[in-house]
Amino acid sequence: MKNNIEMIASGTVQYGLSFLLKQRRYWILAQDSRIFYLVGFAGLCALTLLVVFYRLGDHGIVNGNESLYIESAREMLLSRNFAIPTLNGLPYLEKPPLLIWLLAFFIHLLGISEWVARLVTALATLALIISISRFSKLLRISTTGISAGLFLITSVGIDVMSRVAMPDMLLTTLFTTGCINFMAALQTQRRGYLRLCAALLGAASLIKGFLPIVLFIIILATFYWQQDHRRADILKLIRDPVAVLLLFSPMILWLIAIEFKQPGAIYDFIINEHVLRYLGMREPHDYYSGSVFYYVPRLFLFFFPWAGVLAFGWWATARSQVPSKLEIRNFLWLCVWIPFGFFSLSSAKANYYIILCLPPMALLVADYLPALLKDRQRINLAMAITAPVMILIALWTYRLWALSTGRILPFFPARDGSLPMTIGIVLVLALIAVLFLHAGWRRASIFCLGGVIIPLSLEFDHIVARAEPLMSARTMATYIQNKFSDRPVFLFQDFESFGSLPIYLKRTIPVIDSTSADLYSGHKKFPDHPNFLTENQAVAGGSGTLIVVMHNKEQTFMQTKLQKQCVKIVEIGSAALYTIAPQK
Repeated sequence: MKNNIEMIASGTVQYGLSFLLKQRRYWILAQDSRIFYLVGFAGLCALTLLVVFYRLGDHGIVNGNESLYIESAREMLLSRNFAIPTLNGLPYLEKPPLLIWLLAFFIHLLGISEWVARLVTALATLALIISISRFSKLLRISTTGISAGLFLITSVGIDVMSRVAMPDMLLTTLFTTGCINFMAALQTQRRGYLRLCAALLGAASLIKGFLPIVLFIIILATFYWQQDHRRADILKLIRDPVAVLLLFSPMILWLIAIEFKQPGAIYDFIINEHVLRYLGMREPHDYYSGSVFYYVPRLFLFFFPWAGVLAFGWWATARSQVPSKLEIRNFLWLCVWIPFGFFSLSSAKANYYIILCLPPMALLVADYLPALLKDRQRINLAMAITAPVMILIALWTYRLWALSTGRILPFFPARDGSLPMTIGIVLVLALIAVLFLHAGWRRASIFCLGGVIIPLSLEFDHIVARAEPLMSARTMATYIQNKFSDRPVFLFQDFESFGSLPIYLKRTIPVIDSTSADLYSGHKKFPDHPNFLTENQAVAGGSGTLIVVMHNKEQTFMQTKLQKQCVKIVEIGSAALYTIAPQK
């Protein structure tokens, strides 16, 4: 009896110790996993900060795309008119003002400079990477959620657009996080996610009008049609009146405000900037057009070097779909193809519109990658690494041929050999990635492929540095401030091609015989505005008045009577500086 009791006690102690040791082991593994996630997440944030803030303020404000938003923010602070943005003192209602409000806030807080002007975009990129990583883990797209953020921040499109003061990066952040919050709401049945989705999409509408709301409604309608077993859950979510209010009220309130200040503004904004622009009938026609295939090569280049991993990852999983993954994958593909199809069918096109497709593509790559890393998928993984690089080299070869035959004109008059060197480095990194794969180091090969963004990013910075005199008015403005700081300055005909000049000179610049597309609507409404001058009014400015003439306008300038009274002072970049000579 005593021996039996001892045996039972001994067994109980052994079992208890074994249980505690196992629990301790699991606790250590859990702590290691948490530590691994925190270290990886910190590393991803550090990489993002490095990408977006590296040389953020080194080059001058770019004429046109950057300058119009920064100048509008500067004028908004001076006028205190926060409802209707202005450009060169005239109403500018082509876009809603959220980006301009944020720019005005940071300029008021930190002063106007190149890096402050791009701070909104940089912070939006950081927020996007954090959101993608957070929701990737929440939706079980990847174990840690870090990989999706890594793929996104190392894509060419994000690297380029994260350092430009334009609305598209902020729009992408708000639209993407809005869409992902909807999927989180559907999976968890929590209205908090849905209301955050609506608030984010409502804020996105204050960047590019009704576009993000329209795209989301099309995505939601298509998803509802696809997921017949989820229709009751979707209907239950979207009937929330608070979400509907958060979605539509920001845009409605702004439209009421601008209509109160400028009657007819609502009609002009909705019809001209939405309907007619989509149909290619908007005046002025200051945007690109192209075929329905316009965005195919651009989507590849913007998502380089991960387009191959996405394509071959999809192929690797096409025959063995995991039922639990189908819903989120279908939704993410809709977030890619609906904007892609919408922009492809639109008559108004621009290269950077397609950036909206990149975040869901990065999430899909993170979801497909584990299947592609399996040993039996080695050939597909090798093709995923090499195919995009080969396509890039083929596109570069075609460009060289087009340059040599005169089909396209070189951007710079002389080549410095940096681009061939960059292409060579990309090729070497791709070969190293293939060698890693051959050695069985599959994850190392993926990291090596991501490393190609380094030479490409440096090449982009090099191109921008070389092109600054052609793309920015900073050099010309410095010259004017040093030599003729107290003289009046006019622009001849073209405003946006030298649109950063008012920012650097810190004053509006009257335009002689304006043909400016950005000032078209303002000119139409206020033809007698003091910032629109005739030749006679320009001459009345007196001797010493400075006139900036773009090189592509000099032939027209030479045919005016104004030219006979002017003397050229200097040529800087893409413009020449003239002064009205004293009358003899």
